[in-house]
Amino acid sequence: MIYNNVEYSNNEKIEIGDNIKNESSINIKTSDKNKKILNVDTSSYKKITYNKKELTIQLFNEFDKKILSISKDIERNYLIKNVVYRLNKKILEVQINQSDILISFHKDIKQFDNENRLLIRKGYENSSLCYYIKIDELKDLDYIVELCNKLYSYIISPKTDLVEILFDNLSTRINNINPNITSHITNKGLMYKNKRNFTILSKKKYGIYVRLLNVDDTNNTLSIVGRTNYEPLCKYFKVLDLDDIDTIMPYIIKSYELSKYNPIDLKNNFINLYYTE
Repeated sequence: MIYNNVEYSNNEKIEIGDNIKNESSINIKTSDKNKKILNVDTSSYKKITYNKKELTIQLFNEFDKKILSISKDIERNYLIKNVVYRLNKKILEVQINQSDILISFHKDIKQFDNENRLLIRKGYENSSLCYYIKIDELKDLDYIVELCNKLYSYIISPKTDLVEILFDNLSTRINNINPNITSHITNKGLMYKNKRNFTILSKKKYGIYVRLLNVDDTNNTLSIVGRTNYEPLCKYFKVLDLDDIDTIMPYIIKSYELSKYNPIDLKNNFINLYYTE
């Protein structure tokens, strides 16, 4: 066998020079180094914003700055595709798309969504981050940051059940309309009656669902209950905060006044009294 211009016989030991060993060692180290370089840290700002539109990146940067300014206790973590903001639990998650940013919120935020702009994420109904909104304009950020401020205050403060507060406040004000008003619990909620039923309060995750008789509503404040059959309590309103109670109380009083009238032949006048096209 010939190696390095030297002929060797069978079974003769071949000595490999130090320069060959060193070269092999260098190759191994270089290989290991390249392996580490190829193992890119994907949890980075560059990875999240790579190849995205300038406006989208601007939206995220502005949102990120405002959220972190709420409190130094809010931590930001870059994931492979999303950015997560957390306290003792995840409260926000942002996905940067080409033309917008998709922001997912902790379920506790819905009680503050007075404009009803947050939607349920399909497939995430039972997740803690179950509400979302897509933002493609800077002007929309103010409302979102306002919600996040309220969510932060709600999480760090001692918990008071907003639904119970709204329910107790409404109940007290309804009972104060007249001492003759009675109430009883049904499978739909707490029913109030004066000669006939005039309102019912149902507790929901977001607040209180109020149903009324077909009262005059020139401002279109109330909505029609989506039922296939006609019902006396056919108008409804969602109470989300204490200010909403001032809005709904005049309509509850109107509904109460309708219930004070002597009973009418509902069999013949049901549709005219309680249903509007």
